[in-house]
Amino acid sequence: MMMTTAPSTLSCYILTYNSERRLAQVLASIKPIADEILIVDSGSTDQTIAIALAFGANILTRSFDNFRDQRIFAEDHCTQPWVLALDSDEVVSEALGKRLQQLKNTQFQTEAGATPDGFSIRRNWFFMGQPVRNFYPVKTPEFIVRLFQRERLSHRGSRIIHEQLQLDGAKISALDEPLLHYSCDSIDDLYAKIGLYTKLAAEDMQAKGEPSSWLKIYAYPWLIWARWHLLYGGWRDGAPGRILGKYVRDTVYLKYIKLKYLNTGKPETA
Repeated sequence: MMMTTAPSTLSCYILTYNSERRLAQVLASIKPIADEILIVDSGSTDQTIAIALAFGANILTRSFDNFRDQRIFAEDHCTQPWVLALDSDEVVSEALGKRLQQLKNTQFQTEAGATPDGFSIRRNWFFMGQPVRNFYPVKTPEFIVRLFQRERLSHRGSRIIHEQLQLDGAKISALDEPLLHYSCDSIDDLYAKIGLYTKLAAEDMQAKGEPSSWLKIYAYPWLIWARWHLLYGGWRDGAPGRILGKYVRDTVYLKYIKLKYLNTGKPETA
């Protein structure tokens, strides 16, 4: 039987940096559900902070080093037993909002009467306003654990980019109601991210001892493009798919050439 005690409480944290583009929509989607909204900002110079304050969010500032440590900082400052982790371009759909409220009302029990350590949430990706089949390195839709008990799960031990909660032995249930990820609205938005992401990817590979090579720099970008654009169906998304295909090649090329120069300390001469 479902519990009928008082609803459980929920913290929601959002990582921001010059996030005015979508932040008001994100906050409006979560405000009716969250008992605490925490913004961890890394030095925004636009209207991000003003928008967050208008929605009653608590603001913390932390200089950005990597995504993993930013999330750990946010989780350490949440005060409620359950946490929903969002990015500043992820909108809680109406269906997901209703489902989250139902879970709060039942102390986050499933229909089977169990309380998991966390929930994976269906995440639908959009590029230039259009749903897409993949957005390297993610095939969409995906299920990602973003709702969890903060005393049970953490990002400690994760990689520094494309970071994930550490789930060893965790009990996870799935929610099919979607989280809407409006990752980029334009080509400029897309390529504004590539420098930071490939830098962090190179640093992560270096920390794991992964080598670079001229084969990886010049052949891998085309092999990975073929996988994502042809095999995984990116070509079916029309012009946005073709743009994302080029983004795949550029991303793979840049992360491996940056890794090579991290390993050698300087470019090789001809």
